[in-house]
Amino acid sequence: MRIVVLGGGMVGRYLLEALREEHQVVLVEKRLDRVKELRDRFPDADIVHGDACEPKVLDVAKTAGADAVAAVTGDDEDNLVISYLAKFEYGVPMVFARVNNPKNEWLFTAEWGVDEAICSASIIVQLVREESSLGEMVTLLKLRRENLAVEEVLVEEGSGVVGKSIGELDLPPQVLVATVLRDRHLLIPRGDLVLQRGDKVLFVSEADRAEDIRRILGLG
Repeated sequence: MRIVVLGGGMVGRYLLEALREEHQVVLVEKRLDRVKELRDRFPDADIVHGDACEPKVLDVAKTAGADAVAAVTGDDEDNLVISYLAKFEYGVPMVFARVNNPKNEWLFTAEWGVDEAICSASIIVQLVREESSLGEMVTLLKLRRENLAVEEVLVEEGSGVVGKSIGELDLPPQVLVATVLRDRHLLIPRGDLVLQRGDKVLFVSEADRAEDIRRILGLG
């Protein structure tokens, strides 16, 4: 994949380092001192100096034809402008945007060209709330564009599924068992796998199926 990362701070640097071995990555950063630092650290990387909100800079980064764009600057306004340009001016199929201030998260929508908005603060708040309200069930990941969620469920004594096989669970078509974690070992979720107390079951489902999963596992 060809990926354009816009913003060379901690997040952008991490993306460059993590993705460059398997993908073609271009990073854009407007601070010259940071550009020099990145070029020293990654001498063979494609680092562009300039303001990513300017189309001429996006042209230099060859944003047109990119498979994905990650707008991860420290400024929410810049990330929105970048996302809009990437989606509607350059036709990038997948646009990720970093949300620095959780109060701005409502702005990061498809109308602004954002396919997936990532707000670390909101994720932490969500995890804390779900831990405190559900206890045994945590939403690990939500993919808004695809309306999917990954749920981790702890099977506790009295949950109603202890001793039952996965094939015996009354799962709707929109819910899939991805894997079972038992004593730090991943188990293939075949139909004859019997659930035990302490198992952690990972489900992939439509984003609004949390209550269905709780009902199926007898957690409600």
